[in-house]
Amino acid sequence: MPERTCLGCRQVREKKELVRLVSKNGVLEADLKGSLPGRGAYICKNEKCLKEAYKRKDLFSRALKTKIELPDEQGLWVKIKEN
Repeated sequence: MPERTCLGCRQVREKKELVRLVSKNGVLEADLKGSLPGRGAYICKNEKCLKEAYKRKDLFSRALKTKIELPDEQGLWVKIKEN
């Protein structure tokens, strides 16, 4: 099974245990189905990991290799939690 590293806690986990995040029109978005095109970054399905990643604002831009606008943290967490 493919493995990815969580941006928040930096632990390597199986891809199916993580949520893929992508840049859609320059805004960070959760790719819940894993079908959106482009480079992806991964985060655990854990609010603590999302909070840790948000503390380092440029982390998402570096991981996705593009300038990114961060949405409201709580709004993104609600979308992730629904998955």
